[in-house]
Amino acid sequence: MFVVEPDDQVAVKIRGLPYQVRYEEISDFFSNYQYIEKSVILGLNNEGRKNGFGAILFENEEEAAAAAKGMNREHVGSRYVDLSVITYGDYKRFNKPRDFGGDRNYAKPVKLANYVNKDNQDRSLVMRGLPYRATTQTVQDFFDGFGSL
Repeated sequence: MFVVEPDDQVAVKIRGLPYQVRYEEISDFFSNYQYIEKSVILGLNNEGRKNGFGAILFENEEEAAAAAKGMNREHVGSRYVDLSVITYGDYKRFNKPRDFGGDRNYAKPVKLANYVNKDNQDRSLVMRGLPYRATTQTVQDFFDGFGSL
């Protein structure tokens, strides 16, 4: 039996997955390629909900590259996905918090349930699609002049 060493493995990162995607759908999507069985990881946000990202391990770099090229922009459910090859180390850290250094206001997890309740829900705004380097100050500056915080 052929054994793949972890250092030889490479993964494909998947962006744009439907939030209701199942592990089996990812395995089926890559069925024409030699992936590592039961290696699918689905990305989770800070509240533990699926975030539209995923990753899957492949037996070698060539197979991962072929899958990423061959299946890029194909559909999983009703959504097309963007695929890119990532290292085994990035795969292992897939759902772990990251420290990007620099500004400590950046990338801190915020659990909305701690701040939004039925008393203030009608006055709350959820922002999506912010740049990765956005800080609390960036958002405050953006809304400067539109009322009080």
